[in-house]
Amino acid sequence: MTITTASTAALAVLDAGDRLTLHSSFESGVNLQCGEYLVHVATEPRGGACSLGVSQADLDALRGCVDWEWTGEALVGEPGRVTIRLDRTVHKYSVEAPRLAGLPSGDLGRVGRARAASGGSSWFDSGVGLELAWPRVRGAIVSLVERRPDAGERVRAVVGLGIGLTPSADDALVGALCVLSAHGATCVALTRELADWLRTEGASATTEVSSSYLRLALGGAFSEPLNRAVAGLTTEATEVDLAAAVADLCRIGATSGMDAALGVQIAWETLASAPAHPHRN
Repeated sequence: MTITTASTAALAVLDAGDRLTLHSSFESGVNLQCGEYLVHVATEPRGGACSLGVSQADLDALRGCVDWEWTGEALVGEPGRVTIRLDRTVHKYSVEAPRLAGLPSGDLGRVGRARAASGGSSWFDSGVGLELAWPRVRGAIVSLVERRPDAGERVRAVVGLGIGLTPSADDALVGALCVLSAHGATCVALTRELADWLRTEGASATTEVSSSYLRLALGGAFSEPLNRAVAGLTTEATEVDLAAAVADLCRIGATSGMDAALGVQIAWETLASAPAHPHRN
């Protein structure tokens, strides 16, 4: 049995420690606790920044054993009942955001149209999410993009808002952070501050799964579908390329992909309209 697909973030997390435990199990996969991060393992793993791909037999084996060890070449279920090896030809995919040169220009409605055309649903598109939560989340993203003095406060206030295993606001923030990382506009001091907050007093603000993804995003690690969608914003990409990439992103989870795409949209539009970081110290 072998690991056939691995994100570079998952391999780095595994290499940072040797003991893992089964954190949670879902129909689609499992989460392994590895230090302060969760590694998602599934037969189709690329919806997360820290993910491994395995066969269905491997997935069943993972569900059947609580304690695991990483040897650098394999996951070993204690007490040596099963071994899931890292295949030598494993496909490794990068979690670094693509490089975006220059400020946004041209038709800024492309992301919004592609997201609407995907046919997905989002908590932010109707009811309480649209009326009450989205103005706060949008304000947090705008302040983050513009590096306003209150950005940290605004972001902390919306973490955990929404529905799902990864709440809607968190997914939108991850999408926005991917755009900022790709554009080279991330405020390192603020992202470190937010990551530290999530590890300490902010630990109860959201789910463990979402906190893990948020901290990875704050460190510059994103899922392959999200990176592809942001890569569609490059000048070389056509509107057809962007629409296809956004549609793939929007299919992630029940609402997570749609929410992340909305974060991409707001961050990209804000970059285009914002002055050149007027609030930067």
